[in-house]
Amino acid sequence: MRILLLTLLVLAMPLQAALPLLHWQDNRSSSPAASLPALSASRAWKLCALYPNLKDGYWLSINYGMSKAAARLGVTLNVFEAGGYRQGDVQQHQLEACQRWGAEAILLGSSVATFPGAVLFAQHTPIIEVVNAVNEVPARTRVGVPWYQMGYQIGHYLVAHHQDKPMQILLMPGPIDAGGSQEMSSGFRAALTGSLLKIVDVAYGDNDIEVQRNLLQDRLERYPGINLVAGTAIAAEVAMGEGRNRTTPLEIASFYLTHQVYRGLKRDRIVVAASDQMVWQGELAVEQAVRVLQGQRVPDNISPPILILTAKNSNSAGVALSLSPPGFRPVYFYQRTSAASK
Repeated sequence: MRILLLTLLVLAMPLQAALPLLHWQDNRSSSPAASLPALSASRAWKLCALYPNLKDGYWLSINYGMSKAAARLGVTLNVFEAGGYRQGDVQQHQLEACQRWGAEAILLGSSVATFPGAVLFAQHTPIIEVVNAVNEVPARTRVGVPWYQMGYQIGHYLVAHHQDKPMQILLMPGPIDAGGSQEMSSGFRAALTGSLLKIVDVAYGDNDIEVQRNLLQDRLERYPGINLVAGTAIAAEVAMGEGRNRTTPLEIASFYLTHQVYRGLKRDRIVVAASDQMVWQGELAVEQAVRVLQGQRVPDNISPPILILTAKNSNSAGVALSLSPPGFRPVYFYQRTSAASK
């Protein structure tokens, strides 16, 4: 297992030396995505996908990957979004709608860390966790990277590029009780140990533009010495606007990638961003669901490599497997028509 995890991490890090990988959950194994065999669907399986939201480019890119794989494999995809994090009740109703529809597998991008309804649902319908791990849910497999490493690798990059320069950091990891916020924060803090980079404050809040803007403005007023913001892509997007109004330059680092963050990288307004290759994850989630339904063995966890992107390598091939193309609109329902299947 250690050899496998180390191999995965080495593939993920074109800019830096190998780092220790702390996996998302120690009692499960991980397999690199490239090792999976080719796949074809034996029939038009009915898959239900649940997302926390489609407000940012991260989940939009997951959606693109899922719809792309559904079209390639000829399976039916029904998509629900909860409108935000901490929406367990909403997603519970959506699970029930999936059941009434006749879903044969659930692709669960949970908006909460604990989801009792999903535990009960998993007793009769396979659940594939997507991106966010859920406590105690007996998922058949998970598609996603260790969020600890998303934070750790960004921290490691910043330390390496500020070896002699003290930095005062505002950490903005998103909702306190959802997604990988705590894991990202823990990884980021671990990477800063012993460095000149110090976290002044941590501002938790929903991944909403207005919420993040209010948090950022409040903290910049309280701590005018802040010169680096590290956090979610939404926080990074907001920080790009706020940084224009400061006499002191504001450096920005993003724990994950969206279209706006990518544009910020290209324009040198964001120093560094991590990408867990969301389009690829969306495709993998559909493929893993089909494998489970067809009785094939699947690894407990499948992970694309984590990419560390800067202005210098922002044109790397991994970006095509990270972001949905310009003009893409969410696909809420895909079903192959009879004409398309001929």
